[in-house]
Amino acid sequence: MRKIIGFFIDNARRISILFLFLIAISVIVFFIPKEIRYKFEYQKGKPWLHETLIAPFDFPINKTDKQIQFEKDSLLKNSPQYFIHNKEIFSAKVDEFKINFYEVWDSTYKIDSTEVLKLFTNVENPKSLIYSWCSSLLSDVYNNPGIIEVPDSVIETIISNSIIYVQKANVEEEFQLSSFRNQTNAIEYVNKQVNEFIINKFDDSKVISRLFQDLYISKYIVPNTNFDKETYLSTQEQLINSISLTHGMINAGDKIIVYGEIVNNEKFNILESLRSEYELTTYNPALIIGQTTAVFICILMIFMFLLNFRKDVLEHFTKTMFILSLIIIFVIVARLTLNFNVLSVYLVPFTLLPIIIRAFYDSRLALFIHNVTMLLIGFFMPNSFEFIFLQIIAGMVAIFSLANVKRRGQLFMAAVFIFLSYCIVYLGIAVVQEGNFENIRLRNLSWFVGNGIMILAAYPLIYIFEKIFGFLSDVTLMELADTNQSLLRNLAEKAPGTFQHSMQVANLAEEVIYKIGGNSLLIRAGALYHDIGKISLPHFFIENQSPGLNPHDEIDLEKSAEIITGHVQYGIETARKHQLPEQVIDFIRSHHGNTKVQYFYKKFIKKFPNSEIDLQKFTYKGQPPTTKETAVLMMADAIEASARTLKSYSEQSINELVESIINYQMAEKQFDNAAITLREIFEAKEIFKKKLKNIYHSRIEYPK
Repeated sequence: MRKIIGFFIDNARRISILFLFLIAISVIVFFIPKEIRYKFEYQKGKPWLHETLIAPFDFPINKTDKQIQFEKDSLLKNSPQYFIHNKEIFSAKVDEFKINFYEVWDSTYKIDSTEVLKLFTNVENPKSLIYSWCSSLLSDVYNNPGIIEVPDSVIETIISNSIIYVQKANVEEEFQLSSFRNQTNAIEYVNKQVNEFIINKFDDSKVISRLFQDLYISKYIVPNTNFDKETYLSTQEQLINSISLTHGMINAGDKIIVYGEIVNNEKFNILESLRSEYELTTYNPALIIGQTTAVFICILMIFMFLLNFRKDVLEHFTKTMFILSLIIIFVIVARLTLNFNVLSVYLVPFTLLPIIIRAFYDSRLALFIHNVTMLLIGFFMPNSFEFIFLQIIAGMVAIFSLANVKRRGQLFMAAVFIFLSYCIVYLGIAVVQEGNFENIRLRNLSWFVGNGIMILAAYPLIYIFEKIFGFLSDVTLMELADTNQSLLRNLAEKAPGTFQHSMQVANLAEEVIYKIGGNSLLIRAGALYHDIGKISLPHFFIENQSPGLNPHDEIDLEKSAEIITGHVQYGIETARKHQLPEQVIDFIRSHHGNTKVQYFYKKFIKKFPNSEIDLQKFTYKGQPPTTKETAVLMMADAIEASARTLKSYSEQSINELVESIINYQMAEKQFDNAAITLREIFEAKEIFKKKLKNIYHSRIEYPK
């Protein structure tokens, strides 16, 4: 039992990382649709490359989406429109008019008025006459057959059909739309009838005209026949449900397609119908085993890639979790998009995956992860070949366009290139499938526009992931490498010699890492900050001293060694105070490794040959480099500093200097833990020699 417990304790990190991979497999399998996948792959417009296909069972031929939409549009265009006649509106308006009529008559047109009586000499009861006529007019307008209000959403359908159905007293009647008046027409009709009444009965009397102006009959004209939206929607739903989704049948044993036959529209529709029947099959344990196996192989390929090419990532729990989490997120997003069917899958910016991974790792890893993820998603995507082909090409374009991120504007250009690649590849595939340009769904190109816009979310996402996982992106490195940063400006002011030394080291190291492979932005940032600890006591370092003034002459050798070695620890503290990333602090910690301060160490031996030496006092308190970048920086730092001490800059002296420094560092086992090969060290030597010769080449002596 103790051995088992000890094994788990000793291998806790590796076990936890393996557990991450198992979780990733489980989550992906859970989200993959549990349906049988059709075993044949085919494309419209291309030959059938499988054996002759015989129908294994009876199945209906499904209509295409285009056919169903056409039938739906046709039915809805000719669908009946329903209205409700509200008789209570007429009663209410007549009552309102009656009250108003008597108020106006009694207050303005008294029956005993001499002027009014002269107008009605031949009328027994003028008041009753006018009221009755007005009531009849309102009845005629409201009930013959009514005043209709038609919403804009259905006006076109009604105009094309001209027939409407009106419910009156629980009885549905059919009418011509033209038999109804709308509110505007009804008011015009009322005003016309009033004018004719005044002219014919009262010889266009001004008194009667004022009476009707005061009565203002038009204000009682409102629609009493309104659109019945509930019945309309219910009828439309019934019509849509009545549409048959199939046409014709294929019987078991029928020959569907033979080898080499072109998959035309008709054959493609039959094959799609057969595929749909297959995928409707209820899943079973065997299906789960098959899906788990397929997902396991894909995740295993990622594991093997990391094991062989990026072991540093595989051995880091957070880095591995980050990559697997991104894969799971994109699989879930793809599955949900397909499930809800609200947005096209082409709107999902899958190229964000390689862009984000590229921001923290290398292009090769980003492209590999992207391709494997698209294969996983391709398990459940319709037209999987088209989907995978599109996404892999777009992923490649994303990687190529962001191979060297030096400016923020590159992401915008990458989004443009990705959009263009989507459009070109999609149009190419569509022409092959459809055989012409007419049947291509150009609206899908609009999804690609949205896709390109969403890619611009990469920068805020990269910033979020940086903060969550403690990563370091190229964008942040470019910002850190800006010499206008406050910490670097402080270094330039207080220790100008050290600042110039750091600039030269950055140039040397960047050139080497660019040639042998590595993160050039990271090493440049690390080089600029590696000696930041010299800010505290700049005059104790020779590059900042004036001729003839050396403060080390006034203190003992052990104190001098303590000051020199102390700049590493002070540099780490300063960097953390200014919240520099740990990846940059690693350069400060390791640029001297755990070597000795040779100058003061040898001077102490010479001065006190018989004394016992405490080596710790003359040893840097850092650690040897652990990455290729920190190893190259250690070489560049020592070489640049030593090159300044050469009395003559000949090819031989430079070669000897580079060889002696790097060989000493190797003898001190400073590169044993770094991911750098002997071949790369040899290449680094040659590059250092070449660069130093270019820097310290002989110049023409100008005449006085």
